[in-house]
This record gives sequence, C-alpha cells and structure tokens, in this order.
Amino acid sequence: MGKPHAVCEVELLTRGFITQRDREQAIAKVQALCELGHEPVLAAVVKLKVRAKATLELPAIAEASLDLNGTPIRAHATGHSITEAVDLLHDRLSRRLRRRRERLEDRHHGPEPATSHAGYSTVPTDEREVVRHRTLAMHPMSLEEAADEMDQLDHGFYLFLDANHDLDRVVYRNGDGSLHVAPEVAGEDLPGDTRPPIHSATLVLNHLPLDQAKALIDETDDPFVFFANPDSNRGQVLYRRFDGHYGLITPVI
Repeated sequence: MGKPHAVCEVELLTRGFITQRDREQAIAKVQALCELGHEPVLAAVVKLKVRAKATLELPAIAEASLDLNGTPIRAHATGHSITEAVDLLHDRLSRRLRRRRERLEDRHHGPEPATSHAGYSTVPTDEREVVRHRTLAMHPMSLEEAADEMDQLDHGFYLFLDANHDLDRVVYRNGDGSLHVAPEVAGEDLPGDTRPPIHSATLVLNHLPLDQAKALIDETDDPFVFFANPDSNRGQVLYRRFDGHYGLITPVI
C-alpha cells in the first residue's frame, strides 16, 4: 500500500456546552485516524452533542462521518461525558478504518474466497438442526450504536437491547441494503443524520416456541426470524447458516 494521504480539514458541529479542550481533542483524534485508511479522505465531519435532560443515563453523543475516497465511514458513541464519548468514538472509528484497510490489502494480494458469496446449502427441512446456539450479554445501547456494531461485525442483522426503550430489538439490512429496525416504536425519531436512514420494519415480535420459529423461517426466503421466547419474553434470532442448518442467538437471562 502507498503512503497515507494528506489529512483533510475536520468540520466540527456542536450542540450544548462543549469545552474548548473537548473540541480540540475530538478534531485531533479524527485527524490522526484519517491516515489509517490509506485512501484520500475527501471530507470529515464530527458532531458533538450534550443532551439537556439530566435524567438521561448517557447524555453525551459523539458522531463522525468520513468520506473515504467516495465511501462513507461512520461511527457513533454515547457516554457520561463528551470526553468518554469521544474516546469510544475513536475506538470504533479506528476499528472500522483498520477493517477497511485489511480488506483492501486482502484484495491486493488476491481475490476473496468464492465461499464468501456462496448461497445456502440445501438440506431437507426435516434434517435441519440448530447447530450453533450463542447467548449474548446484551448491554443497553442506542439504535445507532447497534447499527455501527452490525457494520463492524459485517453481519446482516444485530440483536440488541435498546437503551432508550428498554426493549429487545433487531437492526438489519434488507435485500436492497437499506437499514431497518424491529419492532417498531410508535412516535420514534429514527436516526438518519450521520448515517443512512434507519427505517421502521413491519416485523412483529411474535411469541413463539423454537419449533414454530423453525417452521416460520422454512416457509419464507428470509435469512432470519426475530421472535420472543414465550417463557422469558426476551427477543431471539433464529437465522440460516450457509451449511443449510440454523443458528440461534439468545440474550443471557
């Protein structure tokens, strides 16, 4: 790879009381990260916000949006203070830039394995099994943070506990690549400022036993089923694996 390109000027937008020190540190951290992509950074915008409601657990918000040679790279973080939010933003943005750089280097050394774009293997319905069951300690996070985590992991969906609504939800990409979240929360102001808009989905959080969730996913071409455990009322995801079987993601209870 070539040498890092010149760092562009970082535009800073603020709302609420932000100290000069926090402003300068946010700009400096993002400027330093601009070199990690090894591509021209055509634009960089950082947004810092302190929400006025003192009752909010994480009132500070830090967001960044980079135009990396025509590709948007975004990250979002919340914290008890702007300093904490900026530090978390730095970590997340760093991971995303390093991940993109590694992908470019992989392509430079050779094509990606064909299996990365392979379809699902065909397994008869009555032979399909849950061959992987993962339990997650789901720490509360915002919808934007969940979308960032999904992108960072390069997954098509992400199960999370919504900090603003104390609700198990799933954020996901549909067939055209747009972002959606389920279940819908009436009157919710969905984010779409520093990232592609997130839309409310029509998915309903049905309470189903696992065998009925299996039957539901077999009836459709959908990559996953989002459902609630009838006993715990917690959200779960049953998803298709490329080997033709199922994977199950459940929260730690």
